[in-house]
Amino acid sequence: MALPLRIVEREQQGGRTHSSEHGAETRVGTTSLAQYKRPAHIRLIEFVAKVFLPAGYPSSVSPDYLRYQVFNALQAFCSSLAGLLSSRALLEGFGVGNAEATATHALLLTVLQDFFSRITTICAAYVVGPSLSPEAKTFRLLADVCNDAAIVLDTLSPLLINSAALPIRLPGIRIAALCISGVLRAMCGIAAGGSKAAIAMHFATPISGAGDIGDLNAKDSSKETVLALLGMLVGSLIVPYLTTPSDTYTVLFSLVGLHLFLNYVGIRGVVLRSLNRQRMSIVWDMYRETFDTKLASPTEVASLERIFQRPSLLRELRTNSVAGTCTIGSSLNAVLHNNTIIHAVLVDQMKDERYVLWFDRRCLTRSGALKPGQVHMHICLKEGNSTADQLKAWAHAVEVGRMVLLQQRSASIPRPAPAELILAAHRRVDPIFANGFLDKLRGAGWTVDTADHAGSALLPGAPRALIVSIEPTDTDEEPQTETETDLEEKKDR
Repeated sequence: MALPLRIVEREQQGGRTHSSEHGAETRVGTTSLAQYKRPAHIRLIEFVAKVFLPAGYPSSVSPDYLRYQVFNALQAFCSSLAGLLSSRALLEGFGVGNAEATATHALLLTVLQDFFSRITTICAAYVVGPSLSPEAKTFRLLADVCNDAAIVLDTLSPLLINSAALPIRLPGIRIAALCISGVLRAMCGIAAGGSKAAIAMHFATPISGAGDIGDLNAKDSSKETVLALLGMLVGSLIVPYLTTPSDTYTVLFSLVGLHLFLNYVGIRGVVLRSLNRQRMSIVWDMYRETFDTKLASPTEVASLERIFQRPSLLRELRTNSVAGTCTIGSSLNAVLHNNTIIHAVLVDQMKDERYVLWFDRRCLTRSGALKPGQVHMHICLKEGNSTADQLKAWAHAVEVGRMVLLQQRSASIPRPAPAELILAAHRRVDPIFANGFLDKLRGAGWTVDTADHAGSALLPGAPRALIVSIEPTDTDEEPQTETETDLEEKKDR
Protein backbone atom coordinates (compact mmCIF):
# COMPACT_ATOMS: atom_id res chain seq x y z
CA MET A 1 0.00 0.00 0.00
CA ALA A 2 1.41 3.40 -1.09
CA LEU A 3 1.98 5.94 1.64
CA PRO A 4 0.87 9.58 1.25
CA LEU A 5 3.78 11.87 0.37
CA ARG A 6 4.43 15.58 0.63
CA ILE A 7 6.98 16.72 -1.99
CA VAL A 8 8.79 20.05 -1.74
CA GLU A 9 10.72 21.30 -4.79
CA ARG A 10 12.84 24.36 -5.44
CA GLU A 11 13.38 25.79 -8.90
CA GLN A 12 17.04 25.96 -9.87
CA GLN A 13 16.48 29.20 -11.79
CA GLY A 14 14.51 31.68 -9.72
CA GLY A 15 14.83 30.00 -6.34
CA ARG A 16 11.06 29.56 -5.76
CA THR A 17 9.85 26.68 -3.58
CA HIS A 18 6.71 24.66 -4.37
CA SER A 19 5.08 21.84 -2.43
CA SER A 20 2.41 19.26 -3.21
CA GLU A 21 0.80 16.33 -1.40
CA HIS A 22 0.18 12.98 -3.04
CA GLY A 23 -2.15 10.40 -1.57
CA ALA A 24 -2.44 6.75 -2.41
CA GLU A 25 -4.84 7.38 -5.30
CA THR A 26 -5.43 11.12 -5.58
CA ARG A 27 -3.22 14.18 -5.76
CA VAL A 28 -4.04 16.92 -3.29
CA GLY A 29 -2.72 20.47 -3.11
CA THR A 30 -2.73 23.59 -5.22
CA THR A 31 0.84 24.84 -4.91
CA SER A 32 2.59 22.36 -7.17
CA LEU A 33 5.09 23.51 -9.76
CA ALA A 34 2.73 22.65 -12.61
CA GLN A 35 -0.31 24.39 -11.11
CA TYR A 36 1.50 27.51 -9.90
CA LYS A 37 0.31 30.41 -12.07
CA ARG A 38 2.40 33.55 -12.51
CA PRO A 39 1.53 36.76 -14.32
CA ALA A 40 2.14 36.81 -18.08
CA HIS A 41 4.92 39.40 -17.93
CA ILE A 42 6.73 37.38 -15.28
CA ARG A 43 6.56 34.27 -17.44
CA LEU A 44 7.83 36.27 -20.42
CA ILE A 45 10.81 37.52 -18.44
CA GLU A 46 11.56 33.99 -17.26
CA PHE A 47 11.37 32.69 -20.82
CA VAL A 48 13.77 35.38 -22.08
CA ALA A 49 16.12 34.59 -19.18
CA LYS A 50 16.13 30.90 -20.08
CA VAL A 51 16.88 31.70 -23.72
CA PHE A 52 19.72 34.18 -23.15
CA LEU A 53 21.12 33.28 -19.70
CA PRO A 54 23.05 30.11 -18.84
CA ALA A 55 21.13 27.24 -17.30
CA GLY A 56 21.01 27.51 -13.55
CA TYR A 57 21.61 31.26 -13.48
CA PRO A 58 22.66 32.87 -11.14
CA SER A 59 24.26 29.97 -9.27
CA SER A 60 26.02 28.65 -12.38
CA VAL A 61 28.07 31.81 -13.10
CA SER A 62 30.34 34.17 -11.22
CA PRO A 63 28.77 37.18 -9.45
CA ASP A 64 30.14 39.71 -11.97
CA TYR A 65 28.53 38.00 -14.98
CA LEU A 66 25.31 40.03 -15.28
CA ARG A 67 26.96 43.43 -14.88
CA TYR A 68 29.48 42.65 -17.61
CA GLN A 69 26.78 41.32 -19.94
CA VAL A 70 24.74 44.52 -19.62
CA PHE A 71 27.67 46.71 -20.67
CA ASN A 72 28.74 44.16 -23.27
CA ALA A 73 25.27 44.31 -24.84
CA LEU A 74 25.31 48.12 -24.97
CA GLN A 75 28.78 48.24 -26.51
CA ALA A 76 27.87 45.58 -29.08
CA PHE A 77 24.87 47.67 -30.15
CA CYS A 78 27.08 50.77 -30.60
CA SER A 79 29.64 48.72 -32.53
CA SER A 80 26.94 47.37 -34.84
CA LEU A 81 25.74 50.89 -35.69
CA ALA A 82 29.28 52.14 -36.30
CA GLY A 83 29.94 49.07 -38.44
CA LEU A 84 27.12 50.02 -40.79
CA LEU A 85 28.66 53.43 -41.40
CA SER A 86 32.00 51.75 -41.98
CA SER A 87 30.50 49.25 -44.44
CA ARG A 88 28.84 52.01 -46.46
CA ALA A 89 32.06 53.99 -46.67
CA LEU A 90 34.03 50.86 -47.54
CA LEU A 91 31.72 50.12 -50.46
CA GLU A 92 32.13 53.67 -51.66
CA GLY A 93 35.88 53.24 -51.41
CA PHE A 94 35.68 50.10 -53.53
CA GLY A 95 33.94 52.11 -56.25
CA VAL A 96 30.22 51.55 -55.68
CA GLY A 97 28.47 54.45 -57.42
CA ASN A 98 31.53 55.35 -59.48
CA ALA A 99 31.10 54.69 -63.21
CA GLU A 100 34.86 54.43 -63.72
CA ALA A 101 35.32 51.71 -61.10
CA THR A 102 35.55 48.08 -62.11
CA ALA A 103 34.80 44.84 -60.33
CA THR A 104 38.36 43.66 -60.93
CA HIS A 105 39.75 46.73 -59.16
CA ALA A 106 37.50 46.12 -56.15
CA LEU A 107 38.48 42.44 -56.10
CA LEU A 108 42.19 43.27 -56.08
CA LEU A 109 41.70 45.71 -53.22
CA THR A 110 39.84 43.03 -51.26
CA VAL A 111 42.59 40.46 -51.94
CA LEU A 112 45.31 42.90 -50.86
CA GLN A 113 43.47 43.77 -47.68
CA ASP A 114 42.86 40.09 -46.93
CA PHE A 115 46.54 39.30 -47.53
CA PHE A 116 47.70 41.76 -44.87
CA SER A 117 44.96 40.55 -42.54
CA ARG A 118 46.04 36.91 -42.74
CA ILE A 119 49.73 37.68 -42.33
CA THR A 120 48.92 39.78 -39.26
CA THR A 121 46.84 36.94 -37.81
CA ILE A 122 49.81 34.57 -37.98
CA CYS A 123 52.28 37.10 -36.54
CA ALA A 124 49.96 38.33 -33.79
CA ALA A 125 49.14 34.80 -32.66
CA TYR A 126 52.87 34.08 -32.34
CA VAL A 127 53.70 37.31 -30.48
CA VAL A 128 50.77 37.76 -28.07
CA GLY A 129 49.21 34.30 -28.01
CA PRO A 130 50.71 33.18 -24.67
CA SER A 131 49.70 36.46 -22.98
CA LEU A 132 46.02 36.46 -23.98
CA SER A 133 44.80 34.42 -21.03
CA PRO A 134 46.90 35.98 -18.21
CA GLU A 135 46.20 39.52 -19.45
CA ALA A 136 42.62 38.88 -20.58
CA LYS A 137 41.24 42.25 -19.45
CA THR A 138 43.96 44.17 -21.26
CA PHE A 139 43.57 42.36 -24.56
CA ARG A 140 39.76 42.42 -24.37
CA LEU A 141 39.80 46.21 -24.30
CA LEU A 142 42.67 46.38 -26.79
CA ALA A 143 40.59 44.34 -29.24
CA ASP A 144 37.85 46.97 -29.19
CA VAL A 145 40.38 49.77 -29.65
CA CYS A 146 41.75 48.02 -32.75
CA ASN A 147 38.25 47.36 -34.07
CA ASP A 148 37.20 51.01 -33.64
CA ALA A 149 40.39 52.22 -35.29
CA ALA A 150 39.64 49.96 -38.27
CA ILE A 151 36.06 51.31 -38.45
CA VAL A 152 37.34 54.90 -38.48
CA LEU A 153 39.86 54.13 -41.24
CA ASP A 154 37.22 52.40 -43.36
CA THR A 155 34.84 55.32 -42.92
CA LEU A 156 37.55 57.81 -43.91
CA SER A 157 38.67 55.78 -46.93
CA PRO A 158 36.41 57.56 -49.48
CA LEU A 159 38.13 60.86 -48.55
CA LEU A 160 41.54 59.38 -49.29
CA ILE A 161 40.93 58.84 -53.00
CA ASN A 162 43.40 60.82 -55.10
CA SER A 163 41.20 63.60 -56.38
CA ALA A 164 40.99 67.35 -56.42
CA ALA A 165 39.10 67.22 -53.13
CA LEU A 166 42.33 66.45 -51.29
CA PRO A 167 44.62 69.37 -50.45
CA ILE A 168 47.63 67.09 -50.98
CA ARG A 169 47.65 64.15 -53.35
CA LEU A 170 49.39 61.08 -51.93
CA PRO A 171 49.48 58.07 -54.29
CA GLY A 172 48.20 54.89 -52.73
CA ILE A 173 47.14 56.46 -49.43
CA ARG A 174 43.68 54.90 -49.65
CA ILE A 175 45.15 51.48 -50.37
CA ALA A 176 47.50 51.88 -47.38
CA ALA A 177 44.57 52.86 -45.17
CA LEU A 178 42.59 49.80 -46.24
CA CYS A 179 45.57 47.54 -45.59
CA ILE A 180 46.09 49.04 -42.13
CA SER A 181 42.39 48.53 -41.48
CA GLY A 182 42.77 44.85 -42.35
CA VAL A 183 45.76 44.59 -40.00
CA LEU A 184 43.80 46.16 -37.15
CA ARG A 185 40.82 43.86 -37.69
CA ALA A 186 43.13 40.84 -37.64
CA MET A 187 44.68 42.02 -34.37
CA CYS A 188 41.18 42.53 -33.01
CA GLY A 189 40.26 38.96 -33.94
CA ILE A 190 43.29 37.46 -32.20
CA ALA A 191 43.02 39.62 -29.07
CA ALA A 192 39.25 39.22 -28.75
CA GLY A 193 39.24 35.47 -29.39
CA GLY A 194 41.78 34.55 -26.73
CA SER A 195 40.70 37.06 -24.10
CA LYS A 196 36.98 36.30 -24.48
CA ALA A 197 37.73 32.60 -23.98
CA ALA A 198 39.58 33.34 -20.74
CA ILE A 199 36.83 35.65 -19.48
CA ALA A 200 34.14 33.11 -20.41
CA MET A 201 36.03 30.45 -18.46
CA HIS A 202 36.06 32.82 -15.47
CA PHE A 203 32.31 33.40 -15.73
CA ALA A 204 31.67 29.64 -15.96
CA THR A 205 33.48 28.99 -12.65
CA PRO A 206 31.17 30.29 -9.90
CA ILE A 207 32.37 30.70 -6.34
CA SER A 208 30.28 27.69 -5.32
CA GLY A 209 28.81 25.08 -7.62
CA ALA A 210 29.69 24.36 -11.21
CA GLY A 211 29.04 26.09 -14.52
CA ASP A 212 28.83 24.96 -18.13
CA ILE A 213 31.25 26.78 -20.45
CA GLY A 214 29.56 25.34 -23.54
CA ASP A 215 26.10 26.56 -22.56
CA LEU A 216 27.49 29.94 -21.53
CA ASN A 217 29.19 30.45 -24.91
CA ALA A 218 26.04 29.34 -26.73
CA LYS A 219 23.88 31.83 -24.83
CA ASP A 220 26.43 34.59 -25.43
CA SER A 221 26.27 33.85 -29.16
CA SER A 222 22.48 34.15 -29.02
CA LYS A 223 22.71 37.55 -27.35
CA GLU A 224 25.28 38.79 -29.86
CA THR A 225 23.10 37.64 -32.76
CA VAL A 226 20.04 39.47 -31.46
CA LEU A 227 22.04 42.63 -30.77
CA ALA A 228 23.61 42.55 -34.23
CA LEU A 229 20.17 42.21 -35.82
CA LEU A 230 18.80 45.02 -33.68
CA GLY A 231 21.78 47.20 -34.54
CA MET A 232 21.34 46.58 -38.27
CA LEU A 233 17.63 47.35 -38.02
CA VAL A 234 18.15 50.64 -36.20
CA GLY A 235 21.12 51.48 -38.40
CA SER A 236 19.15 50.90 -41.59
CA LEU A 237 16.68 53.53 -40.36
CA ILE A 238 19.35 56.06 -39.39
CA VAL A 239 22.06 55.70 -42.04
CA PRO A 240 19.96 56.94 -45.02
CA TYR A 241 19.57 60.29 -43.23
CA LEU A 242 23.34 60.72 -42.79
CA THR A 243 24.05 62.20 -46.18
CA THR A 244 26.72 64.78 -45.38
CA PRO A 245 30.27 64.07 -44.16
CA SER A 246 29.79 66.23 -41.08
CA ASP A 247 26.70 64.27 -39.98
CA THR A 248 28.37 60.94 -40.73
CA TYR A 249 31.56 61.67 -38.80
CA THR A 250 29.73 63.27 -35.88
CA VAL A 251 27.61 60.15 -35.40
CA LEU A 252 30.60 57.89 -36.05
CA PHE A 253 32.92 59.42 -33.47
CA SER A 254 30.09 59.65 -30.94
CA LEU A 255 29.40 55.93 -31.35
CA VAL A 256 33.09 55.04 -31.18
CA GLY A 257 33.60 57.11 -28.02
CA LEU A 258 30.54 55.61 -26.35
CA HIS A 259 31.62 52.13 -27.45
CA LEU A 260 35.06 52.46 -25.87
CA PHE A 261 33.62 53.97 -22.67
CA LEU A 262 31.12 51.12 -22.24
CA ASN A 263 33.86 48.57 -22.86
CA TYR A 264 36.14 50.18 -20.31
CA VAL A 265 33.44 50.28 -17.63
CA GLY A 266 32.45 46.69 -18.38
CA ILE A 267 36.02 45.39 -18.23
CA ARG A 268 36.71 47.28 -14.99
CA GLY A 269 33.87 45.38 -13.37
CA VAL A 270 35.29 41.93 -14.17
CA VAL A 271 36.71 40.38 -10.98
CA LEU A 272 39.19 37.71 -12.04
CA ARG A 273 40.23 35.32 -9.29
CA SER A 274 43.44 34.11 -10.94
CA LEU A 275 46.74 35.76 -10.04
CA ASN A 276 48.72 37.28 -12.87
CA ARG A 277 51.85 39.38 -12.39
CA GLN A 278 50.09 42.70 -11.75
CA ARG A 279 47.49 41.23 -9.38
CA MET A 280 50.15 39.32 -7.46
CA SER A 281 52.16 42.53 -7.09
CA ILE A 282 49.11 44.35 -5.69
CA VAL A 283 48.26 41.52 -3.29
CA TRP A 284 51.80 41.30 -1.96
CA ASP A 285 52.23 45.06 -1.69
CA MET A 286 48.98 45.48 0.27
CA TYR A 287 49.88 42.53 2.48
CA ARG A 288 53.24 44.06 3.35
CA GLU A 289 51.70 47.53 3.88
CA THR A 290 49.39 46.06 6.54
CA PHE A 291 52.37 44.41 8.28
CA ASP A 292 51.55 40.94 6.97
CA THR A 293 48.04 40.87 8.42
CA LYS A 294 45.47 41.42 5.65
CA LEU A 295 45.20 39.87 2.22
CA ALA A 296 43.30 41.80 -0.45
CA SER A 297 40.32 40.04 -2.00
CA PRO A 298 39.81 39.74 -5.78
CA THR A 299 37.19 42.51 -5.63
CA GLU A 300 39.60 44.90 -3.91
CA VAL A 301 42.37 44.14 -6.37
CA ALA A 302 40.04 44.55 -9.37
CA SER A 303 39.36 48.15 -8.33
CA LEU A 304 43.10 48.89 -8.15
CA GLU A 305 44.59 47.12 -11.14
CA ARG A 306 45.32 49.03 -14.33
CA ILE A 307 43.91 47.84 -17.65
CA PHE A 308 46.89 49.01 -19.71
CA GLN A 309 50.10 48.36 -17.82
CA ARG A 310 53.21 46.40 -18.66
CA PRO A 311 52.83 43.04 -16.88
CA SER A 312 56.50 43.04 -15.90
CA LEU A 313 56.31 46.41 -14.10
CA LEU A 314 57.08 46.52 -10.38
CA ARG A 315 55.03 49.43 -9.01
CA GLU A 316 54.61 50.44 -5.38
CA LEU A 317 50.90 50.82 -4.74
CA ARG A 318 51.01 53.45 -2.00
CA THR A 319 53.22 56.00 -3.77
CA ASN A 320 52.67 54.85 -7.37
CA SER A 321 56.46 54.69 -7.75
CA VAL A 322 58.05 52.30 -10.22
CA ALA A 323 60.96 50.27 -8.87
CA GLY A 324 61.74 48.54 -12.13
CA THR A 325 60.73 45.49 -14.13
CA CYS A 326 61.05 41.74 -13.84
CA THR A 327 61.02 38.99 -16.46
CA ILE A 328 59.95 35.49 -15.46
CA GLY A 329 61.13 32.37 -17.28
CA SER A 330 64.49 33.74 -18.44
CA SER A 331 67.57 31.69 -19.27
CA LEU A 332 70.25 31.95 -16.59
CA ASN A 333 73.03 31.50 -19.15
CA ALA A 334 71.65 34.40 -21.18
CA VAL A 335 71.34 36.55 -18.05
CA LEU A 336 74.94 35.96 -17.01
CA HIS A 337 76.32 36.28 -20.55
CA ASN A 338 79.79 35.18 -19.44
CA ASN A 339 80.55 38.51 -17.75
CA THR A 340 78.68 38.30 -14.44
CA ILE A 341 79.22 35.84 -11.62
CA ILE A 342 76.41 35.10 -9.15
CA HIS A 343 77.68 35.17 -5.59
CA ALA A 344 78.33 31.66 -4.26
CA VAL A 345 76.54 32.42 -0.99
CA LEU A 346 73.35 33.28 -2.89
CA VAL A 347 73.48 30.03 -4.86
CA ASP A 348 74.05 28.06 -1.67
CA GLN A 349 71.22 29.66 0.31
CA MET A 350 68.78 29.46 -2.63
CA LYS A 351 69.53 25.83 -3.43
CA ASP A 352 66.23 24.66 -1.91
CA GLU A 353 64.20 27.05 -4.07
CA ARG A 354 63.04 26.11 -7.56
CA TYR A 355 64.06 29.45 -9.00
CA VAL A 356 66.99 31.87 -9.12
CA LEU A 357 66.45 35.64 -8.97
CA TRP A 358 69.18 37.87 -10.38
CA PHE A 359 69.67 41.32 -11.85
CA ASP A 360 70.06 42.11 -15.51
CA ARG A 361 73.68 42.77 -16.43
CA ARG A 362 72.76 46.29 -17.61
CA CYS A 363 71.82 47.16 -14.01
CA LEU A 364 75.26 46.23 -12.68
CA THR A 365 78.55 48.04 -12.89
CA ARG A 366 81.77 46.34 -14.00
CA SER A 367 82.66 45.81 -10.36
CA GLY A 368 79.32 44.07 -9.72
CA ALA A 369 77.61 46.89 -7.80
CA LEU A 370 74.02 47.92 -8.45
CA LYS A 371 73.56 51.05 -10.57
CA PRO A 372 71.26 53.80 -9.23
CA GLY A 373 67.78 54.09 -10.73
CA GLN A 374 65.24 51.50 -11.80
CA VAL A 375 66.30 47.88 -11.82
CA HIS A 376 65.51 44.98 -14.10
CA MET A 377 65.47 41.46 -12.67
CA HIS A 378 65.16 37.98 -14.12
CA ILE A 379 63.46 34.95 -12.59
CA CYS A 380 65.13 31.80 -13.90
CA LEU A 381 63.05 28.74 -13.08
CA LYS A 382 64.44 25.36 -12.13
CA GLU A 383 63.24 22.03 -13.38
CA GLY A 384 60.16 20.80 -11.50
CA ASN A 385 58.86 24.25 -10.56
CA SER A 386 55.16 24.73 -9.80
CA THR A 387 52.74 27.63 -9.62
CA ALA A 388 53.55 28.01 -5.92
CA ASP A 389 57.23 28.45 -6.79
CA GLN A 390 56.37 31.06 -9.41
CA LEU A 391 54.20 32.98 -6.95
CA LYS A 392 57.00 32.95 -4.40
CA ALA A 393 59.55 34.05 -7.00
CA TRP A 394 57.39 36.98 -8.08
CA ALA A 395 56.76 38.02 -4.46
CA HIS A 396 60.53 37.85 -3.97
CA ALA A 397 61.06 40.20 -6.91
CA VAL A 398 58.40 42.63 -5.63
CA GLU A 399 60.08 42.65 -2.22
CA VAL A 400 63.43 43.46 -3.82
CA GLY A 401 61.73 46.34 -5.63
CA ARG A 402 60.32 47.64 -2.32
CA MET A 403 63.80 47.60 -0.79
CA VAL A 404 65.31 49.38 -3.80
CA LEU A 405 62.74 52.18 -3.52
CA LEU A 406 63.38 52.47 0.22
CA GLN A 407 67.10 52.88 -0.40
CA GLN A 408 66.48 55.51 -3.08
CA ARG A 409 64.33 57.60 -0.72
CA SER A 410 66.84 57.56 2.14
CA ALA A 411 70.42 58.48 1.39
CA SER A 412 71.47 57.34 4.88
CA ILE A 413 70.68 53.72 4.13
CA PRO A 414 73.81 52.04 2.73
CA ARG A 415 73.51 50.28 -0.60
CA PRO A 416 74.16 46.55 -0.13
CA ALA A 417 75.67 44.34 -2.77
CA PRO A 418 73.19 42.80 -5.26
CA ALA A 419 73.52 39.32 -3.74
CA GLU A 420 72.97 40.69 -0.22
CA LEU A 421 69.88 42.58 -1.40
CA ILE A 422 68.33 39.45 -2.90
CA LEU A 423 69.15 37.37 0.17
CA ALA A 424 67.69 40.01 2.51
CA ALA A 425 64.45 40.03 0.51
CA HIS A 426 64.38 36.23 0.56
CA ARG A 427 64.67 36.22 4.35
CA ARG A 428 61.46 38.28 4.46
CA VAL A 429 59.54 36.28 1.87
CA ASP A 430 60.47 32.73 2.87
CA PRO A 431 58.88 32.69 6.38
CA ILE A 432 55.64 34.19 5.04
CA PHE A 433 55.23 31.44 2.44
CA ALA A 434 56.31 28.81 4.96
CA ASN A 435 53.54 29.93 7.33
CA GLY A 436 50.70 29.20 4.93
CA PHE A 437 50.58 32.21 2.62
CA LEU A 438 49.04 30.10 -0.16
CA ASP A 439 46.27 28.96 2.18
CA LYS A 440 45.59 32.59 3.04
CA LEU A 441 45.31 33.34 -0.68
CA ARG A 442 42.71 30.60 -1.09
CA GLY A 443 40.85 31.86 1.97
CA ALA A 444 40.70 35.36 0.47
CA GLY A 445 39.05 33.96 -2.66
CA TRP A 446 42.01 33.52 -5.00
CA THR A 447 42.43 30.50 -7.24
CA VAL A 448 45.82 28.96 -6.53
CA ASP A 449 46.87 25.80 -8.35
CA THR A 450 50.03 24.23 -6.93
CA ALA A 451 50.24 21.44 -9.50
CA ASP A 452 53.29 21.30 -11.71
CA HIS A 453 52.64 22.50 -15.22
CA ALA A 454 54.34 24.34 -18.06
CA GLY A 455 52.46 27.62 -17.86
CA SER A 456 50.44 29.71 -15.45
CA ALA A 457 48.90 33.15 -15.13
CA LEU A 458 52.29 34.42 -13.96
CA LEU A 459 54.26 32.74 -16.71
CA PRO A 460 52.77 33.25 -20.17
CA GLY A 461 53.63 30.25 -22.30
CA ALA A 462 56.67 28.14 -21.51
CA PRO A 463 59.91 29.37 -19.91
CA ARG A 464 62.81 30.08 -22.21
CA ALA A 465 64.92 27.55 -20.33
CA LEU A 466 64.86 25.50 -17.13
CA ILE A 467 67.81 25.15 -14.79
CA VAL A 468 68.75 21.50 -14.37
CA SER A 469 71.64 22.05 -11.97
CA ILE A 470 74.10 24.68 -10.78
CA GLU A 471 77.45 23.21 -9.79
CA PRO A 472 80.68 24.99 -8.81
CA THR A 473 83.68 24.48 -11.05
CA ASP A 474 87.17 23.79 -9.70
CA THR A 475 89.22 26.86 -10.58
CA ASP A 476 91.98 26.37 -7.98
CA GLU A 477 94.04 23.98 -10.07
CA GLU A 478 96.76 25.70 -12.08
CA PRO A 479 96.85 24.83 -15.77
CA GLN A 480 99.51 22.26 -16.59
CA THR A 481 102.45 23.58 -18.62
CA GLU A 482 104.48 21.45 -20.95
CA THR A 483 108.11 20.85 -19.92
CA GLU A 484 111.08 20.94 -22.27
CA THR A 485 111.18 17.13 -22.21
CA ASP A 486 107.55 16.95 -23.38
CA LEU A 487 108.27 19.39 -26.20
CA GLU A 488 111.29 17.37 -27.33
CA GLU A 489 109.18 14.20 -27.33
CA LYS A 490 106.56 15.93 -29.52
CA LYS A 491 109.26 17.00 -31.99
CA ASP A 492 110.62 13.45 -32.15
CA ARG A 493 107.10 12.18 -32.97
